[in-house]
Amino acid sequence: MKEVYDQKRAESYDKYYDTAEGHIVGRIEEETIYSCLEPRTGLKLLDIGCGTGRYSISLASMGLEVTGVDVSPAMLEKAQAKATEAGVSISFMGADALRLPFDDETFDLVLSVDSMEWVPDFRAALQEAFRVLKTGGRFVVGFIGRDSAWWRFYTEEARRKPDTPFGYARFYTLGELLAAMPGQGIRGKAAVFVPPDFDFSQEEKVMAIETEAINSGRTDGRFVCAVSIK
Repeated sequence: MKEVYDQKRAESYDKYYDTAEGHIVGRIEEETIYSCLEPRTGLKLLDIGCGTGRYSISLASMGLEVTGVDVSPAMLEKAQAKATEAGVSISFMGADALRLPFDDETFDLVLSVDSMEWVPDFRAALQEAFRVLKTGGRFVVGFIGRDSAWWRFYTEEARRKPDTPFGYARFYTLGELLAAMPGQGIRGKAAVFVPPDFDFSQEEKVMAIETEAINSGRTDGRFVCAVSIK
């Protein structure tokens, strides 16, 4: 994973969210995550696979006490620079999702977005994340869903370009994620139902498709998210 997200990719990672597609996709995913996470000022949160700090910085800006971990030094360096620029204090450190350097029941909230796809032992990583969560705490996981149009797009991209990060990932459906989540009160949702070749400048159409898909109970979205309580 360190090699997958090297310095070059760390520098370009955030640029996606400056595009029309990235802006809408990022907003929908963020709203989905936060509806499950229910962040509140003063809570202690662990962001596993924090990358360049997108969620860490947002949550720290809300007043949460945030720790972000990642296996990529380049990503962590970028995250720290962004946090400093944003004027928020976050503890970033290098750590493997399968061996977190924290005691049991340390955090009120544990979050992992777009990272569990790259962990070699998915279920073990979920259990390790759950270990450091306090009793009564909330655990939220979100990532690209298998069997979505986006999954097929990324799979084809990995076939054509073996060095893309998606060639190293293993994707899961919402059902598989829900079945693997530890804890109680487990529930999940899918989001981002427009295909990757959609015209994202037509934001009203994007949101209309999103609303219709959610109302019809579809689970084949680009993004799948699950939450459980310890």
